[in-house]
Amino acid sequence: MNAPRQGLFASLLIVSFAFHTFLLVLATTHQLNENRASQGQLMTSQLVTDSISEMEPANTVSLALLADRYATNPSVASIRILNASKQVLATGGQTKTREGEVFVRDALQNEKKVGTVEITLIKPSIGEILRTQWLAIIVSLLIHGLLWLAYRAIARPSRSEFLARINNESRLKHEIQSLTQALEQEKHNAAVAIAQAQKNAQHQPKKEQKPIVLDNSSLALNIQFYDPKQLLDTVNKTVSGPYFNLCQLFLNKTVDLCLQYYKLNSSDITTVQKFDDHGAVISISAEQPNALQCLTMISAVFQLLSDVLYKRYREEKRFVLQTRSAISSSVEAMQLSSVQAAERLVLQLAAKENAVHVPNHLLKDISDHFQLVSLPNPTNVLARHAFMINGMDSEAAELAQSFRTEILKSKQSKAS
Repeated sequence: MNAPRQGLFASLLIVSFAFHTFLLVLATTHQLNENRASQGQLMTSQLVTDSISEMEPANTVSLALLADRYATNPSVASIRILNASKQVLATGGQTKTREGEVFVRDALQNEKKVGTVEITLIKPSIGEILRTQWLAIIVSLLIHGLLWLAYRAIARPSRSEFLARINNESRLKHEIQSLTQALEQEKHNAAVAIAQAQKNAQHQPKKEQKPIVLDNSSLALNIQFYDPKQLLDTVNKTVSGPYFNLCQLFLNKTVDLCLQYYKLNSSDITTVQKFDDHGAVISISAEQPNALQCLTMISAVFQLLSDVLYKRYREEKRFVLQTRSAISSSVEAMQLSSVQAAERLVLQLAAKENAVHVPNHLLKDISDHFQLVSLPNPTNVLARHAFMINGMDSEAAELAQSFRTEILKSKQSKAS
């Protein structure tokens, strides 16, 4: 009689051994990285101190001797001493082809850069780390082997337990047969009920489908987050809520400035959706003068603000995502309203990309200030007639930069 679930316990021991080995390698790698960082900073500082007097004027012989002396350290892969013009003055090291971590420090004399020191320290491979930790790995393997032998000896059932288990399995077998018969009967009754319901549904009059009403006189701007790693699903509301509010604040400020510049009223723009997990959507009537120019400038300015926010929050290790945006009119060929078309178009874009899909007579309003290129690899009617905004002229760029600066200054003043 064997111990129960020997295979499962063996699998758990294998996973445990692999995990223990992984943690051992991870801890060793972390310790070596810290030691290497401290050693690299110390060696570069010492080498700069020793060689700075020989760099200007360059004494290549003394510098070569210094490099060879420091290269005797077994952890050094290569050493390079360069002048201010990035010309190599001296090199050292026995394993120059070996990969490693590079430490660079400038040599400053009287606040003037006279050269640079580069030291590459050897970064041990996984195999080398495993060779240094072979004793700990073997001990872990022996411990897991002893656990396996102990389980086989302790968990093996007695004869009375074995007979009781056989009787229990026989009783369970009869119960399962009874449940199976009852389940088959339930399936038969359910099939009869479904057939009767379908028969009754055929005699009921069919409901008329309402035709899709398309909004042919509006333009929609859809701004979405570029989230290929699905980070939004892992963030709680206490983190995403303030971030969405800040994005909405930037969008509102951008809309106000653009409306004022293009002489439009706040009532001309409709907020279809405020910022949430699916981004934000605003809409404006295409019959308004400069409507497309206003939406395009809003998209460009918000993209600049989003880029600033992304860089700053990344430096502060805070949650942030890049954005993408699309402007579209309705697409009759696909029975899409402007809001639906913009939402579908933006899904084909990557981070920091803007696209536009409007009739040709409206494209003339922005083609003088924005560079338009066709979308690569179009897969449907929407993508074939859409254009990506690839740049803008100096006038539009200066206007967008001024709006961005004004919004950021107003935010900083409120924060202070």
